[in-house]
Amino acid sequence: MSAEFSQCYNDFNICLWTDGSLLTQSAAQSACHQRNSFLPRVTNSDIQNKLREFRSAANSRDNLLDNNDFWIDVSTTTIDIFHWIDRSSLAGHFIYKLAGISYSA
Repeated sequence: MSAEFSQCYNDFNICLWTDGSLLTQSAAQSACHQRNSFLPRVTNSDIQNKLREFRSAANSRDNLLDNNDFWIDVSTTTIDIFHWIDRSSLAGHFIYKLAGISYSA
């Protein structure tokens, strides 16, 4: 996919980017690293709201994310226990069909 969309939120010192490609978690992470960035880290509801705004803007402009979800930066040690990169606990669920979104601070 050649279309790209990015948006920065200076109030939170983050920029989000996507080209809407459906990627594995590893491929999404590699795409972010190639841009000197990393997958989004949702550390509070403000970041979650910015991701919601970004999704809406990306869809209204180019429909890049369509009905697909996206990868965020989490890790797991077992199938049902997930952690943020800082090792704090994560509650939630994951969906299989995901698009890569890059985050940089």
